[in-house]
Amino acid sequence: MRVFYKVMPHSVLFFRDPRPFTAGEQSLARLQFPPRLTPFMGALRTKFLDIESRRNGKSISDLFKDGIEDKLKTISIFWFSLMKDGEPLIPVPFDAFSRWEKLNNDRFVFDDNHPLRVPLRQIMEKEKKTPAYLSIKGFIQYLNGQVPREDEVLSFDEIYKIENRVGLTLTKDNKTSERSKFYRMSVARLKKGIEFLVGVEMDDGMLPKKFTTRLGGEGHITVWEKTNKFKEPTEESGHFRELVALTHIPIKNDGTPDYEINNWCINKLDITSGWDYREYRPKPLRKVLKPGSVLFVRRLNGAKPVVYKVSFKEGVDFMILRDFAVKKDEYGYFLTVFNNGLAEPNTLFVVKK
Repeated sequence: MRVFYKVMPHSVLFFRDPRPFTAGEQSLARLQFPPRLTPFMGALRTKFLDIESRRNGKSISDLFKDGIEDKLKTISIFWFSLMKDGEPLIPVPFDAFSRWEKLNNDRFVFDDNHPLRVPLRQIMEKEKKTPAYLSIKGFIQYLNGQVPREDEVLSFDEIYKIENRVGLTLTKDNKTSERSKFYRMSVARLKKGIEFLVGVEMDDGMLPKKFTTRLGGEGHITVWEKTNKFKEPTEESGHFRELVALTHIPIKNDGTPDYEINNWCINKLDITSGWDYREYRPKPLRKVLKPGSVLFVRRLNGAKPVVYKVSFKEGVDFMILRDFAVKKDEYGYFLTVFNNGLAEPNTLFVVKK
């Protein structure tokens, strides 16, 4: 079963970036927004565990002893984006305002064989506005080789505003504040009409049509509500050469190459991490490609990935490629199947036909 949920925060949101942080008088917990997919996946699985714990009258630790981990793995995400006034938003592809770079194991080299559009950055700088997201209509204009109209481009300050707060570190056992462990922090408050859209794949009956979860570092209440505005995605097969990263794409050393990456247009690499609740410490940092990265690929070895067709408007279809990572070896750069575990999120590409 594949369903869409609109996710509506009822307060501010805080997603801390993965840079090292120790609470104290001079500490600043930096906001990372837009967030990664990981907190949303964690909220979904935590909700399912809570439902199963109440239904069976067992603690969550007992559920894991009974093998609930296998059921948790069946909950995955096939779409993740912000949404404005009920319409999904797409991260601005980097080649809409930057140059293509030819891949080389040692350095980046200009490749002038790719035609460049009129740089979107140049257009937006007339209003001193940094492009961040495209509407569906603007993304279609981009796919057709056009420069998206200015009213189809959103900047970050049209999505959220930053508020400054003070935070306190709580003890692990009794959740009381620790001495001298306060810190400064920045939180995000979504602008009017802004929500999240999360496409969830799961077995029937695993999650209700409407529920609440806690989301983000401060654990504020967020409402999840199933929306029937968009059709249920269908599984497809097909060939493609260009991809736009919808979420952060990890860089890994393992896996069998399925697609050779011949060219890309990326910004600086990002890093991702998470929190290990079992060990009560941060997980190791991992390099990732940012949303909006564009890859030009060539299929290898008859690879047949899972591809979903998503329709947000009549006659407008998007092909979604999921669960891939970037692999680098002595022969070059590749996409490889990303067999994610409980601690790792799904990763999503939008296919450019």
